[in-house]
Amino acid sequence: MATLMRSNLRALRQRCGVRQHTLAAQAGVSRQTLSTIEAGTTVPSTQIALCLARVLKCRVEDIFSLEERAPALVATLAGDDNAGAPPSGPQVRVAMGQIGRNWVARALDREPGCAPGTPADGIASVPARRRGVVRVSPLRKLEDLQRNLFVAGCDPALGLLGRHLEERLGGPRLHWLDLASRPALDELASGRVHVAGLHLDDVSSGNLNAATVQSRLGRTPTLLVTLATWELGIAYRARPGQALKGVADLTRKGLRFVAREPGSGAEQLLQSALAQAGISLADLNLAARVRGHSAVARAVASNLGDAGITTRAAATACQLSFTALAEARFDLALLAASAADERVQTMLDALTSARFRADLGAIAGYRAERTGTTVAGADA
Repeated sequence: MATLMRSNLRALRQRCGVRQHTLAAQAGVSRQTLSTIEAGTTVPSTQIALCLARVLKCRVEDIFSLEERAPALVATLAGDDNAGAPPSGPQVRVAMGQIGRNWVARALDREPGCAPGTPADGIASVPARRRGVVRVSPLRKLEDLQRNLFVAGCDPALGLLGRHLEERLGGPRLHWLDLASRPALDELASGRVHVAGLHLDDVSSGNLNAATVQSRLGRTPTLLVTLATWELGIAYRARPGQALKGVADLTRKGLRFVAREPGSGAEQLLQSALAQAGISLADLNLAARVRGHSAVARAVASNLGDAGITTRAAATACQLSFTALAEARFDLALLAASAADERVQTMLDALTSARFRADLGAIAGYRAERTGTTVAGADA
């Protein structure tokens, strides 16, 4: 592990109100030399360091410190639009996660599923010889990167769970990837996330989460833990005489519909409800397809469409009317082998805490009675 010297000289000098040329004269160096010391590009002699500390009335350790930089890591690049292809640019900001013995890098600025504004864990450079593999220069300590968790799913409550984890001493940093249910499960099956969240419901047969996990992961032992139950339905802008009773009104009133991306639980619920009402998906007046529950509500509120399937919470946030179609259960799927992982255990502890459950249950349309419970018969 490389060790670098970090200089706090400029900040200390400015805090003491000392001009650069004055400090240089009192330390017996040129102003140019002092400037390079402040920038950290020159390592001063012991004598100069002691003189600087005396003038600024502080310890040498207050001015200079040693900073360890983790060695470059080889990781599989995930989260690019062209999966497995080398990055198009020389550098890519990435989030890092260790899954088993392998490092996974998620392309923060090119993956729609990564929360915007996420600080990078490292910078990926020119790909290694193997396709889809990059060399990453870490921006954080190795032990910090090893505590990262990749959790994929479309429930915004995953962001809330991540903030609760941040408040725990030494807790893992949760990278929330806002992906629809089936893509999230695909990421888990491919070993590119630690946890996948899903809500797949059918109007007639009910919740399909456990069956879908078993179908996708085969005989791999899997745990399914409930995050929350929520109301899923039609969000729309209320107009006189336009209260919606169900999906049949979407075609009867000729409403422009905002759809979710393929593989989402909202899309599956829509198809199930349409089939029960004897309506074809082709009969809908499709205005747009968007990614995520919040995006549906924002599109309707912005008049890009008249209605869309989303959560009551998203509809409430955008001041839209809402007609419930089902109470969906959002579950977290993880490999049984990872249940003993300290990061996963910490996440599950936070999930079952009274504070998180109270916080979650106060969101419009959410219920937290089953939060943290293991779904019976979820082992695949």
